[in-house]
Amino acid sequence: MWLQFKRTFLSGISNVMHNFWLALSVISVIAVALFIINIQIANIVANDLLLKDLQDRVNISVYLKEDVKAEDIRKIKEEIEKFPEVERVVHIPKEETLERFNRDSEENQTMKEVLGILEENPFEDILSVKAHNPDDYAQISQKLQGEEFKSQIDSVNYEEHKDVINGLNKEIKSSQKMAIILGVILSAIAILVTFNTITITIYTHRKEIEIMKLVGASNTYVTMPFVWEGFLYGVVGAIIAIVVSYLYLHSISGGDNGDTLLFLSNTKFIKQFLGDYFVKNILIAVGLQFVLGILLGVVSSFIAIRRYLKV
Repeated sequence: MWLQFKRTFLSGISNVMHNFWLALSVISVIAVALFIINIQIANIVANDLLLKDLQDRVNISVYLKEDVKAEDIRKIKEEIEKFPEVERVVHIPKEETLERFNRDSEENQTMKEVLGILEENPFEDILSVKAHNPDDYAQISQKLQGEEFKSQIDSVNYEEHKDVINGLNKEIKSSQKMAIILGVILSAIAILVTFNTITITIYTHRKEIEIMKLVGASNTYVTMPFVWEGFLYGVVGAIIAIVVSYLYLHSISGGDNGDTLLFLSNTKFIKQFLGDYFVKNILIAVGLQFVLGILLGVVSSFIAIRRYLKV
């Protein structure tokens, strides 16, 4: 058993070396396919991190009417905190808003003059409402616009945040669909190229195969070298793809996010992907690369064997 394994494996290596340039083209196609798949996976994860980050930053700003007193503001805050959908509520006094505005527009002389003309603080007290789940903002907004708060709340800015999050979500889902389509197309191309290469190898060794069958070689012994050949293509292609993918992602994470394959991803989240997600899941990520690479090679081999090798 071990001797058969060894001989068929060495025969597979011999096939690869004998058809070196064909093997190089197959390995290159598999490596490119896996590289693009890796980049698209990084794109999906990084954009998902970006979306979650934006969702964490997004909240509902509740603008209170000018005549609402401090005690009433406290009660409103406590009532909103009782909503099961609400994670936290922060009161931003209008004095703090004015102070921030003055600081941000320090160099804007026109705004300074406008504020100088106004005798009173033009801003309103704000309650910043953060939900447990971004999908709950619609329900929270509906409650805040009910009769209970109608006399105290001036406006709620839910709509503008909803459009931003929904718009980004659509873009990311579109990117994910394109990644899947691209991955399937490239995998099909890799299988086709490997299939043709194995077919050529089978044709080249047709006389040897006939002789082996005549002297009583088993079907397994005849077919295994071609399976090992596809296996080696997948393993080498996966190794190249892993190294190139990591180096590429590492290089772009050190600069801006222009002119990269990750057209939606901020480099901050590529760094987070490499330093957090990838490191924590490195065994799974690398293992899946080898599994996918080997599958591309071995499946192509089996197709070629069933199609052209009569055993």
